[in-house]
Amino acid sequence: MSNPYPPAGGKTKVLSLDYNIAALLCYLPICCISIIVPILMLVTEPKESKFVRFHAIQSLAFAVVYAVIFGVIYVIAIATAVGTSTTGSSAAGAAGAGIGLLLLLVELALGAIGLIVVIMGMVKAYQYKIWKLPVIGDFAEKRA
Repeated sequence: MSNPYPPAGGKTKVLSLDYNIAALLCYLPICCISIIVPILMLVTEPKESKFVRFHAIQSLAFAVVYAVIFGVIYVIAIATAVGTSTTGSSAAGAAGAGIGLLLLLVELALGAIGLIVVIMGMVKAYQYKIWKLPVIGDFAEKRA
């Protein structure tokens, strides 16, 4: 990005938020806000607002990737639970419980990592900084 930093005192067009606050809100990890706010910023902000658009695209891409990963984990968990419950053997039940516990630990670790990433994104956006996630950041930079 040639000039990723917004001009001092710049505000968004529709909501009249400071650029850093608008970018910070894109990462807010509450329910579907991390999807709704970035879409709102992409629709309402002109192409010149590269800072806000970058953070909106990066946040939205991260939320989608995160949801897909958790969806895959849930499908594996359900398939494991159904598979072990239909066999009727205690060994299969124990194996299913072990896999279920392993998947729970993976979910907890991914949840903690996701929360750290979102908090870092919020902090960097508030500081008017471009903080690129691997792969997703390059994707967002090209489309901002």
